[in-house]
Amino acid sequence: MTNLEMSNEFDIHYNSIAGQSAPNIDDYEKSVFFTKAQLELVKNYYDALSNRKQKGFEATEKRRTDLKELIVNYKNSTPLSLNNGIDINSKFFTIPNNTFLIIQESAKLSSNNNCINNNIANIKAITHDEYNIQKLNPFKKPDEDTLWRLDIAKYDNNQIVEIISPYDIAEYHMRYIKYPKPIILKDLTVTFPGENLSIDGFTAETQCELNESIHREILDRAVELALRDYKPQNLDSKIQLDQRNE
Repeated sequence: MTNLEMSNEFDIHYNSIAGQSAPNIDDYEKSVFFTKAQLELVKNYYDALSNRKQKGFEATEKRRTDLKELIVNYKNSTPLSLNNGIDINSKFFTIPNNTFLIIQESAKLSSNNNCINNNIANIKAITHDEYNIQKLNPFKKPDEDTLWRLDIAKYDNNQIVEIISPYDIAEYHMRYIKYPKPIILKDLTVTFPGENLSIDGFTAETQCELNESIHREILDRAVELALRDYKPQNLDSKIQLDQRNE
């Protein structure tokens, strides 16, 4: 769907439920609702426990298609020279700032041991509680097959990951879902001159990045969000109808 189509259909659905007495929603407000709806759907698709069908984003062909435009590969062969890790074997790598959710990661190891050198180890994301429990267990510690990854705050305005590995890492590999750009129906600087409006730092007209198969679900969710804010008493019947959606 084009931005114009999404905007026009939003008006039709919103007005048919909220009624003619409902307040008008301008293009900036609609853009905010579309952007929030898009982000909620991406989060719900990733977390199986938060969606109606209790399925993760790779559980069905449709879900894989819906989000495939957001999946990006990344490699980094330059570790950061930091010495403030939680573990003596901590290694740090920068990752793209648009990283939203990491879905797969591995590392190419570097070692004087020819049996381990260039080995590809899986990386397992763990919590700090898990680290505290397992760090002294010799049978659970990272090895040439599986490394640990801990989340950590930004460094020098860059997102970073902390990898715990007993071996040097020649290359860090990651596949991730990037943070979707906002859906901005019209250029905000032109449509609302002098108001300094932006969404996630963007002002130019921006199309939805996701596959067209999910556009109407974003549209339905955006209408629900608008009704919740402006006409909450008319929302229940709308949500019941949309339970048919993926």
